[in-house]
Amino acid sequence: MIIKKINNSFSKSEFTNKLITIKKLNYKEIIEKIKNGLFNFPIFSILSIYFAQCFYEYSLEGRKDLQWMHANLKFFGIYILISTVFFVFGFVSLGKLIKDLTKIINVGNDYKKYDLYNIKNNNKINKYTKLILKKFNISLVLYRNLLIILFVKLLIISFYKITKDKGATLINHGQYNLIAFTTIMLIYLIGFLSWFLIFKNWTIKNTIIRLFILIILVYISFSIKNIFVSKNWPIGIDGKQLKFKDESSGGGKVCEIETNFIAWPSFLPKGSTRIITGSSECPSESEQFSRLNNGILTMDNCFEENKQYTLSPVFWEEQKKFDTFTNDFKYYEKLFKGKTQTLQYTKPVEIKHETVMAICGNQTEIHYHNIKNQQFYQRTLNNFNSPKIKEHVDKVKLPNHPDEKYNKKPIDILFLMIDALSRAQFKSAMPSTFETLQSIQNQGHSKVFQFFRYHSLKPFSDPNTMAMYNGFNRVGYDDIDYENNINDQGGIGGGGGGDGDYHHDDTNTFTWEKNPMFYQSFRNDSYVTTWVTGLCQDWFQHYLKMDKEVGSVDHEMALPFCSPQLHPPEKPFGIFEGPYSIRRRCLGDKHVHETIFQYINQFWENYKDVGKILHTTFMDGHEGTNEVIQIADKGFQKFLDKDLRPKLNDTFLILASDHGQHMSGYYMWSKGGKIEVAMPMLYLVLPSWFLEKYPHLEQQLLENENKLSTPFQLYDTIRTLSTFPEFGGIDMKDPNGVRNDNQKGFLGKIPDDITCAQLGIPHDFCVCK
Repeated sequence: MIIKKINNSFSKSEFTNKLITIKKLNYKEIIEKIKNGLFNFPIFSILSIYFAQCFYEYSLEGRKDLQWMHANLKFFGIYILISTVFFVFGFVSLGKLIKDLTKIINVGNDYKKYDLYNIKNNNKINKYTKLILKKFNISLVLYRNLLIILFVKLLIISFYKITKDKGATLINHGQYNLIAFTTIMLIYLIGFLSWFLIFKNWTIKNTIIRLFILIILVYISFSIKNIFVSKNWPIGIDGKQLKFKDESSGGGKVCEIETNFIAWPSFLPKGSTRIITGSSECPSESEQFSRLNNGILTMDNCFEENKQYTLSPVFWEEQKKFDTFTNDFKYYEKLFKGKTQTLQYTKPVEIKHETVMAICGNQTEIHYHNIKNQQFYQRTLNNFNSPKIKEHVDKVKLPNHPDEKYNKKPIDILFLMIDALSRAQFKSAMPSTFETLQSIQNQGHSKVFQFFRYHSLKPFSDPNTMAMYNGFNRVGYDDIDYENNINDQGGIGGGGGGDGDYHHDDTNTFTWEKNPMFYQSFRNDSYVTTWVTGLCQDWFQHYLKMDKEVGSVDHEMALPFCSPQLHPPEKPFGIFEGPYSIRRRCLGDKHVHETIFQYINQFWENYKDVGKILHTTFMDGHEGTNEVIQIADKGFQKFLDKDLRPKLNDTFLILASDHGQHMSGYYMWSKGGKIEVAMPMLYLVLPSWFLEKYPHLEQQLLENENKLSTPFQLYDTIRTLSTFPEFGGIDMKDPNGVRNDNQKGFLGKIPDDITCAQLGIPHDFCVCK
């Protein structure tokens, strides 16, 4: 029945005639018909621009859910790319139509009237357009002018749609979208101009030949460079590298990391973004009107009548004004309430607060320094072998230090955490710092351990820092992970998660008793503890949603990082300002990391006779260009080489990151980016004399350099060290040694064939092949 109906409506002869007609059309005619249909009828341009606006709107979707945002980054990128294609097609086609109409008008003698004859005979104008113009008696001039008005109106509306969201938060992230959109459009523009200039000066044949030669040369250069980059990627200190054991001898499947990919950041020339970001240097010292040297504030370069200084300055009111004051700032608001004081400056003055703001007319400058607290100093002085620990002292006998040379104080602990830096990126972006670690290793007074398979838990800070600081598991698993029994693996470590667990069960609720901070394992009567935030954020409130235990931290440095210079109250997380800025991060005439190193040196000097624990976060890697961390290389190298090296004989150094780069196209679009974001850097540096005394520790650390591990193992390692006499001889949060032998981190045995599931790494983030 259906076939019969088709035969009745469309005869065989008609079908044959259609085929003959199609055959008669040559290629150029088909193209011309398509062009006349698309480019010469404005409805297609309007629809294209509308779709472009819609796709860009889709890319602006945001949620206060970091995990969701990371999962959807690639889709945002696709939406932005599609929107640029539609925008280009829409505006180019509409512009071409206006240009063609203008040509027709300029060639004709009398187009100010309707001249329908010429319209009919001009194939530059779509036949439907001709019908509309004829029906409504519209002249070409009027039609052209209406299209110009439409073009301008669409351009204004599109500009508004693209720029209306300039935020830099999880919910409103339009500033980042705008940068991506602008970059793609610039690529289009450069490509078009190059194409235009090439064909203007060369014939098609010459163009093809030259282009072919250029492609060959670029390919050869790229291939040679890639050979060196690929060969260098797995290599670390002492020429050691990411390697694999024979599975037949290992007794199980070993985690193999893919190395066959292109490390695109290595091909970008240093300083490639300077045309946008400006100089990498901070303003010179002569441009500053105030100084804080040796605790004395001077304002010699201030010539205003109004000269003041504010002790412990706070900036909460400005943040509230712009609605950027969040719950994690309430702790600081409470902590510094009543401590802020503004005074007139008349002469050099001694500053007894750790943070001060100098005021010269309408200008402000922030300074901070470490001030020795006699109460903290006396609490920890000469107690190393005569403990004054209030709790647990009757339960456990503390061993005396066996070496008279080191029996006055415990080994110091310095924890430098650089946010968003992979092992490979650290080596390529900070070559001077890497070479300094190699030099320290060569010198022999300390030994450097590197962990090639150190694996993050997610591509953002929350679960990784919680795991490394207090062994708490808030990774967020899905049904597949639970089907793989991710919470029921037997093995090692994990911050007290039960006998034999590789990681803390993620169903457990947080308590300070079960999940103490790493520094709480060390004796309070022997260590002064300092926490430097590195950005305007209370880590405890932001991630744990609670205040730190009272008295657990002696010095806390946060206020300078909340100042408008580093945390603009209106847009604190912008691309060009704030802790995620692609530009230099300066506080006065110094980079932020340099001011932190200055504070560390002051802290080390003030408490040189007692044990010290200092943790600090650096945000230099937390941006998408890879340029800011390169700027920091010089400062890190200087600190490690000149300031810290002489102290390493009595210092345990942790140089770590929480995850790799996660704010760039490399992470979103490439295989290498997906691998590197999961493989942050981790270096542990211990005094040689300590390892010579405990050779089994060195042996275990060396064996574990190529084992799969996570921040849970780092947490366990630090806590285990607290039980050695040189670090105090007791884990204050586990005085009776309840933590089992498997909870020793890198100081215990990690199986060769350990799996991601056993370590608590989600299946969709694990980079093991």
